[in-house]
Amino acid sequence: MKLNFSPAAFYLELKSQLARSSGEQRKIWANTIIEKNIGLKDLSELLRGETKTATRFLWLISDIGIAAPDQLLTELPFLFELSDSLDPAIKTAFASFWHYAGVPVENEGKAIDLLFQLLQSAETNVSIKTRSIWVLLKLSQKYPELKNELTVCLKNQMNKHTKDFDKRIVKILLELDIDSIKSQS
Repeated sequence: MKLNFSPAAFYLELKSQLARSSGEQRKIWANTIIEKNIGLKDLSELLRGETKTATRFLWLISDIGIAAPDQLLTELPFLFELSDSLDPAIKTAFASFWHYAGVPVENEGKAIDLLFQLLQSAETNVSIKTRSIWVLLKLSQKYPELKNELTVCLKNQMNKHTKDFDKRIVKILLELDIDSIKSQS
């Protein structure tokens, strides 16, 4: 057990080892970040590193979101703003981050736009589309005016992906329909 923890040494460890890291190692690092309350702002330069390092850092951020959603939620506004200056592909990770931690109020407008873009894009994989749907569904409970647009987008996605994805869409469409019936009564 290390008694003298150094944030600078931790950053260098991540920088040198993230690209070759395992899921188990990233969970250990995520727990260190959570326990030591290390701000992601202090580690964010890892997103500017080589592609493998940046990608695995995104996975590490997801691990933080799974283990400590409230801690990630406070970091998301900074990360979302930073993502404007990074590889555009990094934005897709926010569907996962928002799914795990929620959408910060100050990012809701841009988040809604991005999530609908991800849902409608032919380049977005089914996992990201699914997370986008879950986040949009939650946001539509807060903003009921989103339900119609979400319904149209979901219907547009039918028969374009896997049967499991189509089943998920049908369930969500039924839920949206039930919600609209309840709100009319």
